[in-house]
Amino acid sequence: MESILLPQVIQDFIAAANRPDPDAYVDCFSEDAIVLDEGKEWAGKAAIKKWSTEYHFGANVTLEPKQHKPNGEEAVVVFKIDGDFDKTGLPDPLLLDFSFHIHDFKIKRLAIQLSEGALQ
Repeated sequence: MESILLPQVIQDFIAAANRPDPDAYVDCFSEDAIVLDEGKEWAGKAAIKKWSTEYHFGANVTLEPKQHKPNGEEAVVVFKIDGDFDKTGLPDPLLLDFSFHIHDFKIKRLAIQLSEGALQ
């Protein structure tokens, strides 16, 4: 990825995701954070911990930052995703946009969706 300095909490999020360190990962979120992924919403740290245990750490997902796209108040990072999940019908490589809304140095909202670049 081009050398763009991401906010520290996003750097911590990536490091915890790839280490893997579930406690440090969940600690990147505010108490009332919301995650939007695969058309579902997880609200609050307890729900986010459950989501990350099942969908991230349970599938040994790794995040490789490829691009940073400024988008107003949000930081949008395009990640190349890999892991132990069913890739049937998914683009290769799988590129997802992670839209981070940060407040008081914590992730307040994270929306994950297929990157437009992944459709090409």
